[in-house]
Amino acid sequence: MGTHLRAHGGDGLPDRPPLDRHRHVAVTATAPPATLVSRFVEDLAVEAPVLHGFIDFLDDYLTDTGIAGLIRATLGILAFASLLSAVFGTTAIKAGALVIATLCLLGVLVLLTTHHRTLRSQAGRHRLLLSHYCAVLTDQMDHMWHIHHWSEVIDIAPNGDEKGSITIHATVDAEVLHFLRIVLGAHCKQPVKMRAKVHSVLAAFEVEGVGRTRWSETFHWLEDGRLEILAHCLSTPPVRGDRIRLRLDYTWPGKSATLMQQDEPDAFTILVSRSLDHLNYRITLPPGTRVDYDAIGLVEDQDDFDLSGYFLKRGQPIVELIAHDVEADHRVGMRLHLRN
Repeated sequence: MGTHLRAHGGDGLPDRPPLDRHRHVAVTATAPPATLVSRFVEDLAVEAPVLHGFIDFLDDYLTDTGIAGLIRATLGILAFASLLSAVFGTTAIKAGALVIATLCLLGVLVLLTTHHRTLRSQAGRHRLLLSHYCAVLTDQMDHMWHIHHWSEVIDIAPNGDEKGSITIHATVDAEVLHFLRIVLGAHCKQPVKMRAKVHSVLAAFEVEGVGRTRWSETFHWLEDGRLEILAHCLSTPPVRGDRIRLRLDYTWPGKSATLMQQDEPDAFTILVSRSLDHLNYRITLPPGTRVDYDAIGLVEDQDDFDLSGYFLKRGQPIVELIAHDVEADHRVGMRLHLRN
């Protein structure tokens, strides 16, 4: 072993050419851009808190200066990169270009995010004001319409998602019905991320049997987690005495998660401010589901109602409530509980 080491040099190491320190410095300075990028990414991973603070600073800076501030910062970096390139060569230009591209991308993203956040905040305030003044008008008018017939059909998925359709027959009590208000809700507050997935559309509207299409809806989440739907007439509104029919379709992810996922009973009820002539409430559950049910706000031998369960040919259980002459401001419905 000792003879082998001496054959490669007196110090026991293999022979190698003398180290050219100037060339070594040049090689380090002209490292390929991919190496610079990889080092940059590694630094970002290590300094994540610093990056987060920088983005917060950039957000505040762009909020105050806007796109003009981003342009000034870019020109400053270009000037600094030009100075570095005069001293160290073209690598500084590449590094400066990388920094500029990253800064521009971050700047554009921050500007778009800030603008989107501002628009959402403004839209939220507008919906709140609209909801407030519609509630004021509703209170001043006492009763705007009288619902005679309410039919609601709900299809529940195994994960608790709901698809529903509400058909209403009513008579206009106000002198002119410019808008109408319907409130839907679950018996547990919905997470904010789930609210964005809730959709509703006024699928049909008829006045005295003639279709009216120029209606538009606005939505507002109330503090108790319920969804307020305001339907606004954009054409000739119905007047006092007109009989109207409307159908509202909605999809609500997770609305029945309490029943389907948490193994707890859930209530399905309605509350109207005027007496209701006829109520039809039907719930369809996934195939193979076994369910217990009982009435809410209705007493046998006192109230005129029928609560029953049956199966479709596909094996889907259905629970249906039919009630007549429901009192005003009286919550009625049914409670369901899955059997293991």
